[in-house]
Amino acid sequence: MKKVFRNNGFTIIEVLVSVIILTLSLLMLLNMAMIALDGNDWSNQATRSTQLIQQKIEELRTSKNFVSGVDSVNSIQRAWTVSNPSSHLRRVDITASWHNRRGVILQNSMTSYIRSDSI
Repeated sequence: MKKVFRNNGFTIIEVLVSVIILTLSLLMLLNMAMIALDGNDWSNQATRSTQLIQQKIEELRTSKNFVSGVDSVNSIQRAWTVSNPSSHLRRVDITASWHNRRGVILQNSMTSYIRSDSI
């Protein structure tokens, strides 16, 4: 007589291996999600800082108050320096700084030239 083995289910080893593979896959997905969240936070802050830099340039251009300074909007600090490279021209260097979720200081900077009527 021949013994016939029926394969009606999974062995405990097969279940254990599949659970381990599933757990490792989920941990990798969680890591990718955290990296995506950090990237989204950086992108959001970089966009906000660029908008604030452009806003300050327009403010200096319209007010004609060419004085260096520092201010803070929400969690982003702006610092700008105004210099005179030639008559009727002002160079404005603006740097926006903020802390990311890990406490690291990140910066975004821009340089603009503004024509002025006075020397």
